[in-house]
Amino acid sequence: MAFTYTKRKDGRLMKRVSVNGRLETLYSDDPKDLENQYIEKKHLSHKGIFINDEGMTVGVWADKWLNLYKRDKAQATINMYKDTIRLYIKPNLGNIKLKNLKQSDIVDMLNTLDEKGITRRKEYTLITLKQILQTAVDNEYIYKNVATSIKLQRHKSAEKIPLTEEVIARIKKLSKNDSDVFMILFMIYTGLRRGEVAPLQYKDINLDNKRLTVNKAVHFSNNQPVIKSTKTEYSRTVPILNVIYDDIEQMSKTHKPNNYIFTNSLGKMMTETSMKRKLKHVLKVLNEDLKTDTPDSVSKQEPISFTYHQLRHTYACILHKAGIDIKEAQRWTGHKNVQVLLDIYTHLDEQDNKNAVDKINQFLS
Repeated sequence: MAFTYTKRKDGRLMKRVSVNGRLETLYSDDPKDLENQYIEKKHLSHKGIFINDEGMTVGVWADKWLNLYKRDKAQATINMYKDTIRLYIKPNLGNIKLKNLKQSDIVDMLNTLDEKGITRRKEYTLITLKQILQTAVDNEYIYKNVATSIKLQRHKSAEKIPLTEEVIARIKKLSKNDSDVFMILFMIYTGLRRGEVAPLQYKDINLDNKRLTVNKAVHFSNNQPVIKSTKTEYSRTVPILNVIYDDIEQMSKTHKPNNYIFTNSLGKMMTETSMKRKLKHVLKVLNEDLKTDTPDSVSKQEPISFTYHQLRHTYACILHKAGIDIKEAQRWTGHKNVQVLLDIYTHLDEQDNKNAVDKINQFLS
């Protein structure tokens, strides 16, 4: 049966269709487009899907989705969703009506982020958007998730580089007279995350067993630390290695159990700003010490620079070099997924193998 429609005086084509008992009027300048609209509406009616909130935008639904479906998540996770919606989804797609969103709109947004050099967050933005749209489908605001088939080439993270033995030796030397430098040394030899070091107290340390317990962490909200459970949601024990044991023992003698081991300038739990300042201070001290070396050696060295996460990566590398089994290393580091450590161990094994081949080639040449 041929598709029929009415032609209006203004030249536009019109077709009436009943969707779930409600009569709607469709308009178009093209017969094929009008027919496609008609088929889509009849499909929705057959499936029992009634699209309400016709004027709802992507931005409005994203906020509603966050409030309804993510309110029970950890605050750090909620903040990540909020930032993704605020910084990437709303500026690019926020004003588009939910029902009018096209796959090309999403691809255009991803291309824009790519041009700005936003790679890691681009992946997370797409994942978040897929969740937002799928929930809209489940709520019958739209009938199709247009983001489902979009795939990104997995971004390869920049290789994490462990601190060199020379830098660690310099940190050891300077830690004797600088508590901030000692905090860095402590993190190198315990593998604790930034958010796990901030709330660590002397009562979490068992000097007799040479163990410390990691049973809490913080996320930073508006600079202030907020207590949460650890990332893996269970406590773990970490050995206190001999290289830092004596200093920890000495510090424990002059502090109460409820005192924080590392504090801000007011003796309270560190804020995000105070942690950034400490790292900045340590790097400054290290680079000033670098200048005391002989002029020739200084000119050949790059300035010392590292992040808090590099300290944790360095710890994992130390465990590998010491021959610590990967499952034991996972217990100490608190990695939820052993694959993270497996990647580190595999990379180091490949690196050792290459170094061994280079050595024998040099020997034979």
